[in-house]
Amino acid sequence: MKSDLDSQTYDRWLIDSCIYQDNTLAIELIGDIPSKEKEDIDLGEGSIIKGAYRVEPKGPHYRVYFDDVVFMQVFDECANKGQDDEFRDEGVIGQYKSSSLLSYIKSETLIMDITPGDLLHFEVRTGEDWFHVVTREEPSITKTVT
Repeated sequence: MKSDLDSQTYDRWLIDSCIYQDNTLAIELIGDIPSKEKEDIDLGEGSIIKGAYRVEPKGPHYRVYFDDVVFMQVFDECANKGQDDEFRDEGVIGQYKSSSLLSYIKSETLIMDITPGDLLHFEVRTGEDWFHVVTREEPSITKTVT
């Protein structure tokens, strides 16, 4: 799913907030801006990362809003296997044409029996977490004022 978020790669987006309420999900994202100079970061106990660029959340702000969320799962960006990527659209927000998650929901839950309609599987990737959202509607993406 192409959007304005694709102006930078997914790993440049940081999560400002995430609110799930009444089957809606609002994810507030901030683009990061790396510092121009390298610095050493002291992690304590003698661990130092040398020559790192500090990342500042000073870029553009966007809200990704999902209505009618029937399932949501969040993974740390490093813990995601990238399963079913061949069925995913490109972009920070990708829609899966097919996925093991959709198959599971359709065969192992009562969601299809309780609420009718086609299910859509979207994934929002950030440099921190990847959100898997199953809904019946495409998300809206809005640039927000800081």
